[in-house]
Amino acid sequence: MNSPAPGTTRYLCPLECGWRHEVPPPSVDRIAELGVTADPAARDFSEAVTSIAHRACLTEAQQTEAALREHLATHTTEQFVRVIHDLRVEVATLQEHPVSSEEKTG
Repeated sequence: MNSPAPGTTRYLCPLECGWRHEVPPPSVDRIAELGVTADPAARDFSEAVTSIAHRACLTEAQQTEAALREHLATHTTEQFVRVIHDLRVEVATLQEHPVSSEEKTG
């Protein structure tokens, strides 16, 4: 798996299928890509810049949610159940045999 550009947020599939969604770091270019504009009701420059930042954040979150939902729809209920079962087994194993701090660093 390639390393993303510094500042990139990477979302991975919780079923560990290898899918990922990467959100680049905030930048003027990224705001332009998102097509975000200032709130026309902004009273001054500061409010306009703040409204652009808020709108860019909201747009990015909406796009990320849509990408996650679209991807998760490609998995079956059986796959989700299998992963949940495997995680429960792993948690039970860890509870029975906790890892000591020496084992973690060793």
